[in-house]
Amino acid sequence: MEQIISKDILLTAGFEDITYDYEKQFHKEYDDLDDYVILRRCTDDVDKNPGKTLKLDIDNGLTNSGRAWYLHIDNCDCCSIGSAEINTIEQFNKLMEIFESKFRL
Repeated sequence: MEQIISKDILLTAGFEDITYDYEKQFHKEYDDLDDYVILRRCTDDVDKNPGKTLKLDIDNGLTNSGRAWYLHIDNCDCCSIGSAEINTIEQFNKLMEIFESKFRL
């Protein structure tokens, strides 16, 4: 059985809450989300090669697919290289494998 990603799992994995209060208020008012959050993590501690470092931003706002999380992936130069709407740790880890990162949840 696949494990669903939670905020606690992400925080334990080293993600940092970067949500501004105005973002929480906006999503509460317009999207009826009481727990909106944006989390960020850089993979430089596990991906020692600077060219392989990723910047990961993940949020639990509304998605087109109805999945719980939207993951945005930047390279080491902060250029967008991918994104996906995901639910599970397995999906997250597959994306890390695709982008050749050693980081896993």
